[in-house]
Amino acid sequence: MTEELSNQAATLVMLKTHLAQKNNWLDFASFMHHALFDPKYGYYMRDTYKFGSRGDFITAPEISDLFGRTIARQCAQILQMTGGGILELGGGSAVLGSDILLELDKMDCSLDEYLLFEPSPALTGRQKERIARLPPNIRSKVRWISELPKNFNGIIVANEVFDALPVHLLSLNANGWQERGIVLDNESLTWQDRPIEDERLYHAIDRLDVDSPYVTEVCLAANSLVNELSQSLDVGVILALDYGYEHPNYYHPDRRDGTLSCHYQHKVDSDPLERPGHKDITAHVDFSRLAHAAHDAGLEVAGYLSQADFLVNCGITDLLASFDPEQMDTYLPAASAAQKLLSPTLMGEMFKVISLTRGINEPLFGFSHGDRRHML
Repeated sequence: MTEELSNQAATLVMLKTHLAQKNNWLDFASFMHHALFDPKYGYYMRDTYKFGSRGDFITAPEISDLFGRTIARQCAQILQMTGGGILELGGGSAVLGSDILLELDKMDCSLDEYLLFEPSPALTGRQKERIARLPPNIRSKVRWISELPKNFNGIIVANEVFDALPVHLLSLNANGWQERGIVLDNESLTWQDRPIEDERLYHAIDRLDVDSPYVTEVCLAANSLVNELSQSLDVGVILALDYGYEHPNYYHPDRRDGTLSCHYQHKVDSDPLERPGHKDITAHVDFSRLAHAAHDAGLEVAGYLSQADFLVNCGITDLLASFDPEQMDTYLPAASAAQKLLSPTLMGEMFKVISLTRGINEPLFGFSHGDRRHML
């Protein structure tokens, strides 16, 4: 038996244990949590490559340092208002953090510290390897934390964090709305719908005007995370970048299969029951939910727009203009990367950026044009 097959078998044993504890029915949010974050068998906890060409998918920071350098410009404006530091949730392979730190150093921007909140020991190890390659005066500002700080001032960056939060699956069929969960049938994982018991799930879909069959997701964990971040933030900005929609588009009548997707070796599929623990499971972000959760937590929604508008507002075209077009070996890769980040048919429109603030009285220039808060 190969190592991967052995690991898959061990992962299935882990899931069987959780199913046995729940009378052989596990809501999908719990299944997704175990598949991604089980301390031993979860996808993000295993010591394998996740990001880049050697992994399963490519994130914006992996495409080009233009992404992190542009975000650094917005961070610089915020730091001038708040002082303090930057807290990055997750952190991936620390490419984004490295690019932000290097650009802030070029800008001679004051930064107290750069905190990385990373639950995965495996990813923490890869991040430390990356940060160790930075100049001593820069890497000395980086610190890993195991819990969110109190009375934090500055910027909290969440790049592709909310899409990895566990979601509940809801199904509309001849029996009305039901919650979709996982059961074990003849040693195989399969789906089973049951009546909804959590009133919060009923509240999320009670006004949806859609026809059966229809499957969608509700991310209750997003509310909890926004509330935790609000409790951590004293003065500053939560900057969340992710793919998703506003509520009317998220729950559009034509989106009857939901947004759940899986990523394995740069291939996308819609079956999270195959290879659990060995591939990424994600769902698009309901940005309206984030906005309402922020309001309930005492934060202000200071801006919401497409990734393309945000990056242009922050000066990505100025950064691209600094490349000499006659130096084709550097200019062409930079121009190609910028196109991927900005194109409406690629990442520019699918990805959105939302800013949740406390104690910020000046407009953020990253949200100066193209604001879509009215759509939330």
